[in-house]
Amino acid sequence: MQIDTTIPTYCSGDQLVPAEAIRTWARRAERAGIECLWAIDHLVNPPTYRTSVLDPLVVFAHAASVTDGMDFGTSVLLLPLRRTATVASQVATLQHLIDGDLTLGVGAGYVDKEFEAAGVPKAERGPRLNEGIEVLQALFAGESSYDGQFHTFDGVQIDPIPEEPPRILAGGNSNVADGERTIPEPIIDRILRAGGWIAPPSHPERLDKEWSLIARRVSDRGVDPDSLTRVVLNYVHLVEGTPETTTAEQRAAFEDLFSPSRGFEHAAEHCLTGTIDEVVEQLKRYEEIGFDRAIAGSVAHDPDVLDGQIALFADRVLPAFG
Repeated sequence: MQIDTTIPTYCSGDQLVPAEAIRTWARRAERAGIECLWAIDHLVNPPTYRTSVLDPLVVFAHAASVTDGMDFGTSVLLLPLRRTATVASQVATLQHLIDGDLTLGVGAGYVDKEFEAAGVPKAERGPRLNEGIEVLQALFAGESSYDGQFHTFDGVQIDPIPEEPPRILAGGNSNVADGERTIPEPIIDRILRAGGWIAPPSHPERLDKEWSLIARRVSDRGVDPDSLTRVVLNYVHLVEGTPETTTAEQRAAFEDLFSPSRGFEHAAEHCLTGTIDEVVEQLKRYEEIGFDRAIAGSVAHDPDVLDGQIALFADRVLPAFG
């Protein structure tokens, strides 16, 4: 399994990560042997975090200018909030400019204010995402027409057409219907259309159950679940020390990122916490249940803390997966 990390793109108030810190992080990640840098996406400051984030595609262009051959990926780009043709043009441009590969993890979004700001009815997010994936794939393949519910065009072309279209992965998770946890049919549709699943932050045991639900529904459609790419994003704050000191420092770091509605309790339930050895074991569990990549994203924003985090990541985490 490949271990990746995110670019620290927090940007509200005193959480704003300086541009030089982003460049330093990208260079040090490259030197550590990390193949792909990922970025999350929010249009406005979500109620679950204390900060919003920089635009991921713009950040990729900046990070690519100081690295050589680095891959980049969104985890996840909120496609329903954007004009799909505009995204296709930006991605085609970025794919041309960078030396590495680009992966588009795409998701539906959940923040009411983002849909209000974008002028998109939140009730349309699922259908818009599924159709948007189809439109992106059509435009990347050089197709010139599409006739759907939200997109209708003929005789158009997005240049440059990528020689290798960016890989697309679809987000989504289960819900409870009639007292039973299930994966909605539209989510299965988008995972199959994209050819892979990008999972939200959660402990391996929870995602093992989620994948079992997906795999069962995919098999019912005659598709081998092992043919689908699986990537998981999670958050981490690495701490050298005893379990007691580790918990105290991680609590402060996660409570600095998550809003009071989440806090450290949410992190302990869903994120990569504990000693560094325990974090490594959690990552290895993702590998055991079949994930191809795990993204361990730092929750830090201070440049000095970020320096320490990438050093621990390079020295203590990556060697376990060499």
